[in-house]
Amino acid sequence: MVVQAAEAKAIRATPNAGAGLPVRRTVYLMGASLGTGNRGVSALGASLVKLVRLSAPVAEPALLIGSRTNQPFDLFLGDRKLRIPIANFRLSPRARMSEQLVWWFLFSVLYRVVPVGWVRNFLSRKHPLIHASTEAVMVGDIRGGDSFSDIYGLKNFLQGSLEVLPVILVRGTIALFPQTYGPYKTSLARTLARFILRRASVILSRDCESLATVKDLIGETSRCRFCPDVAFALEARPPKQFLTIPPLNLSTSDASPSTTLVGLNVNGLMFNGGYTRKNMFGLKLDYAEFLAQLMQALLGDPAVRVLLVPHTFAPAHSVESDPEACRKVRGRLSPELQPRVHLVEGEYDQSEIKWVIGQCGFFVGSRMHSCIAALSQGIPAVGVAYSKKFAGVFDSVGAAGWVVDGRELTAEQGVAKAMEIYRRREALREPLAEKVREAQATLYRTFQELFSARDESLN
Repeated sequence: MVVQAAEAKAIRATPNAGAGLPVRRTVYLMGASLGTGNRGVSALGASLVKLVRLSAPVAEPALLIGSRTNQPFDLFLGDRKLRIPIANFRLSPRARMSEQLVWWFLFSVLYRVVPVGWVRNFLSRKHPLIHASTEAVMVGDIRGGDSFSDIYGLKNFLQGSLEVLPVILVRGTIALFPQTYGPYKTSLARTLARFILRRASVILSRDCESLATVKDLIGETSRCRFCPDVAFALEARPPKQFLTIPPLNLSTSDASPSTTLVGLNVNGLMFNGGYTRKNMFGLKLDYAEFLAQLMQALLGDPAVRVLLVPHTFAPAHSVESDPEACRKVRGRLSPELQPRVHLVEGEYDQSEIKWVIGQCGFFVGSRMHSCIAALSQGIPAVGVAYSKKFAGVFDSVGAAGWVVDGRELTAEQGVAKAMEIYRRREALREPLAEKVREAQATLYRTFQELFSARDESLN
């Protein structure tokens, strides 16, 4: 693993603290909060914390994120509760200067253009975010897994880039954790992506297509390598209480060996046509019609029960709300079928919702991390895709053919493909489990090498 000289120099500034990291032990994680309704993003944050702790036990993972407060998060890893500190910034003009994103950027520009020791020390002492950047042993960004792209709009990409530029200005570099790179619809997005990639100490890509995208932007580089999505390391944890409408008793005949429980994640954003509500992703597939036809096909077998699983929790009026989309999908079924369709009620954190998904024998998801929650537990899953990220991540566990690409297939074609995979689910289970073990081994090894590289730089 190659580490840029700027990062290596920052590490040498303090003596070795024994088991792998210098005295400055904080590793700041960007682009994945533990307090969002999007359980995929929370899964990334929780998994990164776990991987940092496993790879460098003396490290102190912390979040450097957009948040209204700097109140720490509590996170369970196994039976241990960790308190994860936060260095927060805000875009709001009413935010304090020490937290305001634009002021952080401007002070970081000053830090970069005035290479005078006392000036930099003064800025570091007075501005907590500059201090966090200078004192951390590593700062890494995961950009929500798929936001290193303008697929969600140029504004979204620019804001995400503005959040990492101050780190690059102060440290000279940043680590890019496993994510998707591209696509880029605008030349401005490509230019900015190229600027950040050229300054990254390491570029981890969770899919092979993104490796090609990086090569196209900055040329061949040993700093870029494949690494599976970090959520393959996420733990599953049973909730204190599991509620569905109508009730589903997992210990009774509702989930007996003769019954197949199929999990179905309904993506509120796709259901509502994206943020524009006008087919933002340019899908050929009529998503609502696909869901209706798929439910009819699955429930044609009287032994099947369907569990509607939200993976992004948002208010009912939000385009992001999976629970509201699930309710609408169930409400459109005939009264005869509704008793066999169970809607997950209440909110669950990223590990609890993974446990819920783990109760299924087959899964269909449109939020990619809901699919990863299934795949990582050896459950055959179909991903209903609105972007290129699905195929690459599924391919990392030998399941590229299990993706229904909504940009290319009609509802009828999508249902036919999903049902064909469903019928082969038992034959697919064992090969999937083996591929998942391989992916997890690669994931753990990559992060161990990432921190080992920093050990070597101290010798």
